[in-house]
Amino acid sequence: MIGDGRSVHTQRWVEYFAERHEVHLITYDAMERTIPGVQEHVLRTVIPGLHAAFWPRHIRIIRLVRKIRPDLIHAHFITKYGFHLALLRFHPSVLSAWGDDVLILPPQSTIIRAFTRLALRRADRIYAVSRDIQSRIIHDFHISPDKVRHLPFGVDTGMFKPGHRDEPADRTITIFSNRGFQPVYDNETLVRGFAGAYAENPSLRLILKGEGPEKEKIAGLVHLLGIDGVVIFQGRGEYRDVATDLRAADIFITTALSDGTPVSLLEAMAAGLPCIATAVGGIPEWIRDEENGLMVRPREPALVAEKILMLAEDEQKRRTLGMNARKNIEDSGDWWKLMKTAEDDYIALIRQYGGKGE
Repeated sequence: MIGDGRSVHTQRWVEYFAERHEVHLITYDAMERTIPGVQEHVLRTVIPGLHAAFWPRHIRIIRLVRKIRPDLIHAHFITKYGFHLALLRFHPSVLSAWGDDVLILPPQSTIIRAFTRLALRRADRIYAVSRDIQSRIIHDFHISPDKVRHLPFGVDTGMFKPGHRDEPADRTITIFSNRGFQPVYDNETLVRGFAGAYAENPSLRLILKGEGPEKEKIAGLVHLLGIDGVVIFQGRGEYRDVATDLRAADIFITTALSDGTPVSLLEAMAAGLPCIATAVGGIPEWIRDEENGLMVRPREPALVAEKILMLAEDEQKRRTLGMNARKNIEDSGDWWKLMKTAEDDYIALIRQYGGKGE
């Protein structure tokens, strides 16, 4: 596999396959933990700048592929690792589109768009984490529908499951978001919406977990709005802690401006939380308004406040939405079922190319 070793998504993929197969991970940045059975190849470089270092790294990838002689190569995230895959001309090859690599980055540059199209055309199989991204790949880049599959990230439903909180009716209502502080997640709308709801219901608390370039800006906004005492900032932490965080929360919220299929949302749904989410990207594929969650339009803090208050003041609604959300993930987003689908697809592709890759 070729992908970002720091990404939880990449780590989960290699961990699954390492239990069954020989797995090599080629990455710019090392994993933060050791995964048994995964042979990691880190492409460190002293050359500054992502673009300048691309070709020296690509030469090393060519050498590694010749040495390893893999049966199949799978690149995660098109507008970085997928470009290497395109230039390798290796078969069978699999390419995963995560979101920004189709929705955000290609429109910003003619060169990026051209390389994205090349990567998509040369891949033997393409996985899109949402049907929205799948459609964009097919129609915007003119890729054959036959080789583009919808394969969401999925959730380990054994790890992410509802908690049991038998507490007084007047207890604090905890709202949780762990999207991080990238501009695309629009935490300003979230915080302003929370502030509006808190003004009417002082039992509310907000936990914002993660890192990103706008963390200081959002902390300043929290101070400006006078809600320092009820908004808690937490670092990214360990992935294994997320399930515990969700079991301790009452409501999950995401106010993203653009999205693929956010795993954080699916994990919250699996944990049985009622979710408030913007109707963007692949999110409407999972959230059905008033049935298993609540939808809001982007950049509307007043609407966010309204939905927070609706859930905070109606425990039965929280339970019903959360229960339905959990059922949706069990039916369509179970990690183990989705990975078995990918594994079967790998095997079929390898057989199609007669064994060893080339």
